[in-house]
Amino acid sequence: MNKMLGLMLVLVATSCTTPTPTSTPTTIPPTQTPWIITATPAPVRPTAASPTLSLGADAISWNDASRFIGQTKTVCGNVVRTTFAESTNGQPTYLDVGRAYPDPSRFSVVIWGNQRANFPSPPETMYRGKTICVNGVIKTYQGVAQIEVRTPAQIEIK
Repeated sequence: MNKMLGLMLVLVATSCTTPTPTSTPTTIPPTQTPWIITATPAPVRPTAASPTLSLGADAISWNDASRFIGQTKTVCGNVVRTTFAESTNGQPTYLDVGRAYPDPSRFSVVIWGNQRANFPSPPETMYRGKTICVNGVIKTYQGVAQIEVRTPAQIEIK
């Protein structure tokens, strides 16, 4: 047992020794510090959850709409997805604001098929990628806040 302990100490002692340099060490100029890493952060881009839209006095952000169910409000945000569900009953056009379907925290603008003729061009192309404010009564459907729109006068492009 003592012989094994002595052997282990010799192994540890020899593995901890510093090797003798075989060449002349390189001198690092004072302006170079190789052990410091400088990272430049990427610019912060606003996300859908933190809109940078300047809202009017009565307007609310899309992510606050669910707190105003049954009230008439102006809801603002970025249209992140548009869909014309032509083969669905009522032929709705959906403008997903803030978050895209199927995210339950999204806000939806619904334009029924019989109201599409009120718009100068297809709503799904007219509002795609735009920042809008929509006015109307906030309702819910399957837990998602929404406003049903009948005319383009209810939607303002910012």
